[in-house]
Amino acid sequence: MWAAAALLCTTIVSSYVAVSLQSQVKELQTEYDDLLEDVESLQGNLDDLTIQISMKIDYGNGTVAWHNDTRVPLNANLLTATKIISAIEYSTGAFGAFVEEIDGVGGDPDTYWLWNYYDQDSGSWEYGPVASDAWVLHNGDVVSWVYSGF
Repeated sequence: MWAAAALLCTTIVSSYVAVSLQSQVKELQTEYDDLLEDVESLQGNLDDLTIQISMKIDYGNGTVAWHNDTRVPLNANLLTATKIISAIEYSTGAFGAFVEEIDGVGGDPDTYWLWNYYDQDSGSWEYGPVASDAWVLHNGDVVSWVYSGF
């Protein structure tokens, strides 16, 4: 008799949990559909809210990853764009942000993450003149992170 009562209670609780979870799933699906409609309605204005950049990440071990035509927010800096593309660790100091790791690569002695930009006028890569959090990106920019030692 006690076993039957325990099974009955368990069945009632399980049914309640299942109904509750199903209700939550329906609510989340509705919210997702509404958000998707909002994004689709912005599609025509997407160029007014974002820019496209290309980013090369050279991990220093022969692995190079290109992230071409990546959309980032308008007026994003290089640090923000890098955080969108990859998992990074960085610190900030008097001279700005210093990237220590990208996608788990970093921390080796005498080896650092340096960034470059592609200068369309000269047709060559130039070292970044400021910290990555001070370099504001523009539509069509091509930037690069290279893990290398001195």
